Amino acid sequence: MKLIMQDPWGIRGLGIYDYSLCDALYKKNKNLTLITNCYYEYGELSNFKVDKYFFKYSEKLKVGLFRNVIRGLEYCFNMLKLLKIYSKETPDIIHIQWLLFYQFDYFWLRILKYRLHQKNTKIILTAHNVLPHINGYKYKNILGKIYSQFDGIIVHSDVLKEQMNEIFSEKVNDCSICVIPLGTVTKLFEKIDKNVLNSYRRKINVSKNKGRNFLFVGVIHKNKGLNVLLEAWIKHINKYPKDKLYIIGKPNYNMNNELQTIEKYHSSIFSSLEYKSDEELLAYYFECDFVVLPYLEASQSEVLLTALSLGKPVIATKVGAIPEVINIIKGGYIVEPNDPKQLCLAINKASEISRDELIKWNEDIKYKTIKYFSWDKIAELTYNFYEELFYDCNPKSPILI
Repeated sequence: MKLIMQDPWGIRGLGIYDYSLCDALYKKNKNLTLITNCYYEYGELSNFKVDKYFFKYSEKLKVGLFRNVIRGLEYCFNMLKLLKIYSKETPDIIHIQWLLFYQFDYFWLRILKYRLHQKNTKIILTAHNVLPHINGYKYKNILGKIYSQFDGIIVHSDVLKEQMNEIFSEKVNDCSICVIPLGTVTKLFEKIDKNVLNSYRRKINVSKNKGRNFLFVGVIHKNKGLNVLLEAWIKHINKYPKDKLYIIGKPNYNMNNELQTIEKYHSSIFSSLEYKSDEELLAYYFECDFVVLPYLEASQSEVLLTALSLGKPVIATKVGAIPEVINIIKGGYIVEPNDPKQLCLAINKASEISRDELIKWNEDIKYKTIKYFSWDKIAELTYNFYEELFYDCNPKSPILI
């Protein structure tokens, strides 16, 4: 089969996702092309073909209205260019990771299906989020139209499949929805500079407190629940003054209230609110004992799989697919979202684990994560779904065991 993987974003965390999935799929089918961002960072490592189309100019512009306009124009231009390419090359599978401008994307899909209607090309979407986390239901109608255009849809958990069927029951066929989880971040180690990583680890180690060190990491959106974590931390630190919280990531909203709290409790909270290199991010994961995900809303989380891949236990909220993954691995504590008291109790519990128990838990988490969420296993599930759709079988959701 001739496979096309299309991801216009394709950088930072999405870049390692694309590389990991395509690298594993390439072992099963050499006729694979990734069409992605002009600044995709894994080109030298990629054995498969990579075509860099998207966001050549806007990716480097300062965030703002001008960038959004240029980005929109670039996206539409390149998507129209792909229509011509797909019509000429007629791939067997077009697997789309993200659609970014829904109204345009719907008409683009309609045109694509019309142009390929005499072919057996199957068009698949990975719906990383069934609805956007912010004002999601605002987009329900247009997303319903979009989902109806796909031959198959991949979601990352049974919870998300249920959500898809519940919200879009009239637009999607249950048999065309396949549950395939996210994978580990082990491929990231092929790219990083280990000397730089170790240098960052030594620097962070000096600043660590004598108690437990907790990490909140990633781009900081409102739905990530940092305000809830800070409220819980204030209560926690009164009982465990030797513990420390690291807040690492670039904010995506006005954090004035959170910043005041961080400044007030600076002796137990360290923050670095900017984008980090892969080496520096991994250094924080390695040097901290627990990773906290106090999310108010989420479908799945790259932070979760990164932490578990490195053997780090997590404290996370009961949202989206996150509890499913934690329960499979037995990799942490699950609390209700937006509940500072319950979150504080979980952090307290984590602080009381002995160092020996924590080391044993680290090893167990890492082993199980690699076992259950390897990219080879995920590629096998994905490729089986391709074949079921392409050869007109009755696709069913595989069960990860």
